[in-house]
Amino acid sequence: MLELEKMDLHIDSLMELIKKYQSEISSGRVLPEASRSEMERIIFEEMPTAGKAPEAVIGEFAEKIIPNSTKVGSARFLSWIITSPSQAGILGEMANIGLSQAPFLFKAGPAATVIEDMAIGWISSLFDFPKESGGILVSGGSVSTLTALGAAREAMFPGITENGMHSIEKPPVLYTSKKAHASIDKAVGALGFGKKMLRKIAVDAEYRIDANELEESILKDIQEGLRPFCIIAQAGTSVAGAVDDIQKLSEIAKKYSLWLHVDGAYGGGAIITAKGRELLRGIQEADSISVDPHKWLFIPPEAGCVLLRNKKHLYNAYRMGQDEYNPDTPVEFVNYGIQSTRMSRAIKIWFAFKIYGINTLSATIEKNMELAKAFYEGLEGVKGLYRLNNPMTSAVCFSFEGGQEENESFLRYIEDKFFVSPAVLGGKHCIRACFSNYRTKVEHVEELLELVRKFKGIY
Repeated sequence: MLELEKMDLHIDSLMELIKKYQSEISSGRVLPEASRSEMERIIFEEMPTAGKAPEAVIGEFAEKIIPNSTKVGSARFLSWIITSPSQAGILGEMANIGLSQAPFLFKAGPAATVIEDMAIGWISSLFDFPKESGGILVSGGSVSTLTALGAAREAMFPGITENGMHSIEKPPVLYTSKKAHASIDKAVGALGFGKKMLRKIAVDAEYRIDANELEESILKDIQEGLRPFCIIAQAGTSVAGAVDDIQKLSEIAKKYSLWLHVDGAYGGGAIITAKGRELLRGIQEADSISVDPHKWLFIPPEAGCVLLRNKKHLYNAYRMGQDEYNPDTPVEFVNYGIQSTRMSRAIKIWFAFKIYGINTLSATIEKNMELAKAFYEGLEGVKGLYRLNNPMTSAVCFSFEGGQEENESFLRYIEDKFFVSPAVLGGKHCIRACFSNYRTKVEHVEELLELVRKFKGIY
């Protein structure tokens, strides 16, 4: 009853629309011009009780949905860290949807389970993790951090998953920088630690956590009878793209027997470049890492990854039964994360890695970092403008001397050509351009710089 006649023709029709969209993705506006209310007027309707012909629905998709969607893949999309999904990744997503695998158990997705296990091994090897490492693919950095901290909680306080937070003698404390992503606060609250037990440590001039203040905070909490538990390092903060001194944080974690988690949702992908390996020095000593292939590895979302130096801690935190961890037992992913029924996220990674190879992806990330540096240097000398960060990764923050009012005026001035974001850094309103798009080229950087200069000439 749910089968469609001429399914092959409908797939062809939809694919033609997608091919056209992909071919024109860098032309025209990045953001649709319609307002929220206009879009609701176009799209909202009553719940359908009787169906329509597939051709009609595909026609509505072409008329109403495509024109009112943000062109994340545009060369001029320089906003949030939602990178352009690679075309090989898109092929993988299409293949995945066609297969419809749910690899929570091997039998629910045999090939998908093995591919995910292999992909986790590939990504783990990039960070020089040992053979007993492992992980799971999740929706993104938020769930990755939640999953990692849940495993850390069980590893550091064995039995807490069964016995509850009240079984801990001393209240546990976590530490991260003031520039950490809001998902860390959410995870700490959801896991029952309490957001007040998350210490937000000051940062230095480069927006990296102040290691001296961190250690002072740890010592203070010990003296007050608390239990320092975990350091969460930043590998690519969400605004400035800053990377903490992970090597130093690893030394502090070992000194006080703390778990070290690295939030590399954004910057973790840089590990495949020479500059990135230097920036992320010490990450191989982490107990857990978050990295989003759907960010700087150019995979379509959702594709997040959590890695554990020892995957038994994931198993102990999330196992379905009472069987003890056995490293020789093949992975059933239902025992390694929060979800039961779950989509396969590995097939699109497999497609992209197989088609491009890691060297091509590395060269693309290196190019992104070069473009960010070129844009940063191009802003130098523009009268009435100042730069807020020297980019470590690929984010550049700047502000006009008129502050928020002038910044917002500039965003309106360029909105039909580029999409960059307003942000706040160091307590100051600013504009943030993030170069994490494989289609962006030098000419786009020059075009944006020319718009900055022209704006200053008319403002």
